[in-house]
Amino acid sequence: MKDVNYFFLVLCSVLYIGVLSACDDKETPAIMNIESVCGNYAVEQVKMTFNGVDMPALGNISLTLDTSYDDNVGEVDGSRKMTLEMPPLWPNLPVEGIYPAFENIIVKVDAVASSELVTFEGSIKKAEYDLIVKGTCREGIVVLEWTYTAFSKFIGKRYLFEFNKQSLNMGMLNPSVETVEWEGSQVPVGEFVTDAIEPVLEAIGRRLGGSFYLEVLSDASVQAGVKSYETNDFVPIPGKLGFRNLNGGFGYLVADYDGALWLFQVVLGDFSVSSTMFASIGGNLHFVPVFFVDGRSANELRIAFDTPLGTSFCRFLFQWLENLGEIELSVEEIEKAHRLALLLQDKKIKYIHLLGAVIE
Repeated sequence: MKDVNYFFLVLCSVLYIGVLSACDDKETPAIMNIESVCGNYAVEQVKMTFNGVDMPALGNISLTLDTSYDDNVGEVDGSRKMTLEMPPLWPNLPVEGIYPAFENIIVKVDAVASSELVTFEGSIKKAEYDLIVKGTCREGIVVLEWTYTAFSKFIGKRYLFEFNKQSLNMGMLNPSVETVEWEGSQVPVGEFVTDAIEPVLEAIGRRLGGSFYLEVLSDASVQAGVKSYETNDFVPIPGKLGFRNLNGGFGYLVADYDGALWLFQVVLGDFSVSSTMFASIGGNLHFVPVFFVDGRSANELRIAFDTPLGTSFCRFLFQWLENLGEIELSVEEIEKAHRLALLLQDKKIKYIHLLGAVIE
């Protein structure tokens, strides 16, 4: 009996060693070649989230090897440096300069290959924002997770802009003329501009049904709407809004189609998103070329009724007068507003500021 037990013990040991040897004989799966995932990926091949929320790509993306790091290629562990380039993110990231262009996002990433996929991670860190991307590429599909945090002294504060003379500021009017001739008299330019713009602002307030409020959140999205004249309630405007903060103190609103269409209908009396009030990089991303500028403190934000390029507000004013002037203004108010638009067009005045104050 002991011999039988001993025999079975030896047999089991031999079988166990054989199984281990067979496992050792299996080849370790080959690591993917990172170069195999380089190339362009169409919109339908890209899945993205932005701060945890699903977001479609606005166009093709590309993954390329970063040849500037070739000396540091990880031949053993399959790691490489790569460059990820893609169209702008919503609501578009801050860039250097003051021009309202929508630049591609370019991020240097560290990529690591396994037998099944390539994973990568990279970031852009600037004074205005942090942007982090984590992603994978497997079988022709790119998955991207974006985390974006904006930094600004007015983030998290709600500003109220009232459409009246008391909220106007002419400190940056920068006139090239001292007076404006009107009905045979020379009127100081600041006085004329105030008298001309006030009825237009009041009409915009009437059409909105209240004052405009704006709150920028840390992901650069915007909660905006109207504080009702009748109820004092804060009523959000439709659509999706974002805030683009440029260095030099300027920023502007970005709107999706629904937000842009609402502003067109209410402010301009126009039922199509085709006006000079907005520019677009695609079917569903528009920016409002009426700039916001830093105030003297974090408790003050200003709307500048023109852009650094100095052309948008006069075009907006001409169109507003054409669409709504006869409905909202008297004949004299129309003539004054038209004269104001010409002053802007001829560069005889520059910025008309509307001050927004922090509210609780």
